[in-house]
Amino acid sequence: MRNYGKKGAEPPSLPTGANAAILVMVIAAFIILYILFLPKGERDKLLERDISAAKAISPEAIAGAVLIKENPGVLTKLREKEFEHRIPSFNLFTKKEDAILKSFDSINVETSRSVQRKRSVVLAVKDKVENAKLSFSVNDHSGVLIVAQDETEIFRGEVDAFTDPLSLELKEENLFEFSTEPVPWYKPFSKNFYDLRDVKITGTVEKVDNKEARHTVILGQEEFNLISEASLSYFVECSLKDVGVLSVYVNEKLLASKVPDCGNPERLQLDPKDLLAGKNDFRFVAEKGTYLLDQAVLRTKLKEPIFPIYFFSINSSVFKRIENNSINSTLSITFVDDLERKTATVEINNQKTRLDTRAANYSKNVDSFLIAGTNFLRLVPETTLSIIELRLVLDCRRASECS
Repeated sequence: MRNYGKKGAEPPSLPTGANAAILVMVIAAFIILYILFLPKGERDKLLERDISAAKAISPEAIAGAVLIKENPGVLTKLREKEFEHRIPSFNLFTKKEDAILKSFDSINVETSRSVQRKRSVVLAVKDKVENAKLSFSVNDHSGVLIVAQDETEIFRGEVDAFTDPLSLELKEENLFEFSTEPVPWYKPFSKNFYDLRDVKITGTVEKVDNKEARHTVILGQEEFNLISEASLSYFVECSLKDVGVLSVYVNEKLLASKVPDCGNPERLQLDPKDLLAGKNDFRFVAEKGTYLLDQAVLRTKLKEPIFPIYFFSINSSVFKRIENNSINSTLSITFVDDLERKTATVEINNQKTRLDTRAANYSKNVDSFLIAGTNFLRLVPETTLSIIELRLVLDCRRASECS
């Protein structure tokens, strides 16, 4: 039996470096085999990485990471929910009066073997004419008188002094011709002629210059964009027995055509699609009679504007870095540089902050507004905002933290 304690005895040798490496490899192989023979579910749990961490912005990519990048355009919120556009009071009327449409002191016509002298008269009519008549007297004559209207004979006969007025149907343009019959062949040296005096065309004229009225109502672009309902109301003073149909148009589209309820208000519903941003032409046309239109108002009701909501996600690992102040979050808004005051409420996850600036660029740190998971941002304007770009970005406070 060996005695290691005795003087000169040798201790047992330790494992060499090669033996230690072999031992590590054997242990690793057993671990790999153990993992391979685990059930699939257990193996996935062991190997699965945190999904949210996998989607996290890696430290190398944190600088300038963009959570939101949008171009909202024009956002508008009007304080008023209803608008009233008043139209001044005005009269519509048609007026009938007896009038002389055309007159001549004398008209001379003659027909012979050597002479044929006729007389043409042109009459233009712009108003409605009723009970039109042609009248004249004869100072001297021989033969038969012929009167034609637009090449249609309306009178042929011999008139000694007077004749009953001739009834006429007038058009916008009328051509009257006075002449006599030709001389018979057996009277070669005679002539037919008429010396007419006090020639008149008369009628009852309905003046239409004031039967129509136009009024312009201007709608701003912001109001026009939000119109949900529109109506036109007015009060009509008239005498029912004397008036006819009253027609109302908006931008040449017929809104109503009926006999008004004299002494009572009228209300017409409009389709917002019939209105225009800018000038709108309202035209009122009376068939007959006299009307006073008062208290005319175009009313518009506005729908509540819907402002876009922007959603974004922040995973837990990035949120922890926001909480410990290693990552910085910045909201930046670029406006059209119009020098106008821009006011709005910025709402992030139901927390609100006020925006008030005249500058073309606005930025704010929003770390305290953010949460882990899904976030939302909404911009509610108080004035019209023309936004070129809205961005929410992440950045490191120190460059070393992003390396």
